[in-house]
Amino acid sequence: MHEPPLHPGRAIPPSRRVPALARLALAALLLGGVTSATPRQLHTPRDPGGIRTALAASPHAGACEQCHTSHGEDEPTVYPNALTSPNDNTLCDHCHATAWAGGSFGGDLLYRGTGHGSSTRMVWPGPQPPARIESDAPTKCLNCHDPHGWTDALGEIPELELLREENTCLTCHDGSPASTDISTEMHKPYRHPTIDYTGRHTGPGESQPSDFGIAPLNNRHAECEDCHNPHVSRDDGTTPAGNDASKLTLGVSRVTVLNGAAGAPPLYTFVPASDTLTAPNAEYQLCFKCHSSWTTQPAGQTDFGLVLNPANPSFHPVEDVGRNPLVSPLAFTAGWSASSLTRCGSCHGSDFGTLRGPHGSTYPNLLRARSETSPAQSAMTSDELCFSCHAYDVYANPNAPAMTQSASRFNAPATAGGHAFHVGGQQYPCYSCHVTHGSTTQPFLLVTGRIPGIISFTRSASGGTCTPTCHGTETYTTNYAH
Repeated sequence: MHEPPLHPGRAIPPSRRVPALARLALAALLLGGVTSATPRQLHTPRDPGGIRTALAASPHAGACEQCHTSHGEDEPTVYPNALTSPNDNTLCDHCHATAWAGGSFGGDLLYRGTGHGSSTRMVWPGPQPPARIESDAPTKCLNCHDPHGWTDALGEIPELELLREENTCLTCHDGSPASTDISTEMHKPYRHPTIDYTGRHTGPGESQPSDFGIAPLNNRHAECEDCHNPHVSRDDGTTPAGNDASKLTLGVSRVTVLNGAAGAPPLYTFVPASDTLTAPNAEYQLCFKCHSSWTTQPAGQTDFGLVLNPANPSFHPVEDVGRNPLVSPLAFTAGWSASSLTRCGSCHGSDFGTLRGPHGSTYPNLLRARSETSPAQSAMTSDELCFSCHAYDVYANPNAPAMTQSASRFNAPATAGGHAFHVGGQQYPCYSCHVTHGSTTQPFLLVTGRIPGIISFTRSASGGTCTPTCHGTETYTTNYAH
């Protein structure tokens, strides 16, 4: 990225110091570098005009002597590139000493705990710009930023970054040197639109609903920095407990909710990226920046703040545990129970199974596994997404033992009706009768109006009455305490 050091970082005897006029000439040549026509050119005397062009528009314009010395003979030690400090990060810390001052940098202590600030693999790999080869290249700020700034065909690149937006991240997160291959995920058929737009993300100052909504301007975007803070995020090793947010999303903004009555949109409070302590710090709060009525969503998109409200008659346990605490443990797959909390990422994310996070999938709605979303009759197999948590033998296998089927309170013998009969025997998918996230009007995530499906449903103290499209009205009894 830079010319080889003029000096090896040690004191230089007066007899070997470069004459002042020669240094001034060299400084003039070093005002070459990146050009406005071609991105990522080397900073060399053979590329005149570049640094001057880029620096003029950067936050460091006119501040050369904050980082460089122009009178080396007056300095006890001359460092590479005439810097005033032996280390690039130390030099950056001279000014960037206040955590969260106008950006996403939470301070050196937080940064050192990240993979970017501690991993020896954190070295810019090139080829554009060329790979860093300095012995102390790992963990340096200059792996992602250039203090002089870069320009490309669109002009100045924001935040002094080497490339625009996700391109900086995906240079490493394509499987090498980072172990995660997010680039492949971002090119799958269903994904967050990270690579589809440019120029909509305006940086860590985004704090208004309009910054993430379709009104008054279409600012919908999902840049890497919307969910990850490269200066703060860190690997937590395993999937977090309950609905806790992963530390991979630490240091990004979110919205908390204050729920009201069923069917009423909640009240929201924006939590800035600098607030890493306000509890709870739940994964859904991050998703709600875009997928709730806090912002303005596209027509037809579900308001998850509305349907996941624990005051609703039924909901998936994202914000709170479910309403049926006595459901048999046999009704769930290993690791899940009636008291479990789930997270958005339990259902949405990579279908590879090894990567965490909703980056991309080959299944619609960015789902982690196949999910039938048509009411038409079709065989449901054990690899269906629903059966990641709900036991296939209980709800969809008509040949399962009666004792196993009885774990569902709505399972009569398979020949008489119930889940196993409808889902497994008659091959009606879960989608025919149920919504996924929550219902503001119906218990048990029931939905009416689908064909085949349910026309009407009423609940009584001892059971209920159901009128479906495929047979006449049926009245049933069940023990709701089960």
